[in-house]
Amino acid sequence: MSMDLLPILTEQIQSGEAMAERFGVTRVAVWKQIQRLQNEGYPVVSEKPKGYRLLPGTPTPAALQAHLKGSFGQQYHYFGTVASTQDVARQLADAGAPHGTVVLAEKQTQGRGRRGKVWSTPLGSGLYFTVVLKPQLALSELSLLPLMAGVAVREACGVGLLKWPNDLITEKGKMAGLLLEADVRGEEVHHVLLGIGINVVPEGLPEGAVGLGSHVRKVSRVELLARLLESLETWLGMTELAVLSAWRKYNGTLGRKVRVQTPRGLLEGLAVDLDARGLWIEHQDTRICITAGDVSLVEPVGRQHHAEG
Repeated sequence: MSMDLLPILTEQIQSGEAMAERFGVTRVAVWKQIQRLQNEGYPVVSEKPKGYRLLPGTPTPAALQAHLKGSFGQQYHYFGTVASTQDVARQLADAGAPHGTVVLAEKQTQGRGRRGKVWSTPLGSGLYFTVVLKPQLALSELSLLPLMAGVAVREACGVGLLKWPNDLITEKGKMAGLLLEADVRGEEVHHVLLGIGINVVPEGLPEGAVGLGSHVRKVSRVELLARLLESLETWLGMTELAVLSAWRKYNGTLGRKVRVQTPRGLLEGLAVDLDARGLWIEHQDTRICITAGDVSLVEPVGRQHHAEG
């Protein structure tokens, strides 16, 4: 009999003897399969002599299915370790994966953020996944997607401020980041790969504690994932006005001095507005629209700022 332990593992401890009896194998065979899962990156905990369990909130397919409320995530690919969820999702999208397909890995060996930056993925302490999107958008509307996604992440997490273009931050640093890669063919958007990384459990917490970013409070990774997918599906259907209004509400960028690394060099000014075209900053009495670039805040994040007008 073939043995696949992952679908039967839960947060509750199960003895190796019981699993061996279920599959008609030896306890040694079970132990070897547990080791294989651990080596592949799955958050399986061994508690001798009691048995084996998953870390609380592990987003297995069965656990996620129990919490889903929409179509996003119905097609779900869960891995222990991959090079990059973006790469796996790209292959699936090219093969015809439907809108809302999700690829999640506990560990990425080549996970990356904007402009090729490496994204750290400590085991069991975050959510690192890619959603395949096939939006009915014109090319001119494509720039709204990262704003929609940012609002969806902020509403699902319930804490943090949005830093243009793709980050959710707190006073202690980055909590979540987004990476969008669009496959544009002619005048049509074939698909978009939305990569999301969320630091769910902050460093320095005692074993067994859970938190979200720098805010220590109970949160389940699988419940947060389901909530985020529902929020994302909702916000992708919203109007430009609604998206911009919500982004401004949650923003941690407008009203602050920023430095922007653009292809033409470093630019510093006051972030005064945002629209579908990009971020507007005031520089030497001139308003400039930044359509792409890495933004850093000159002042630290404390209370939320709002631009005037």
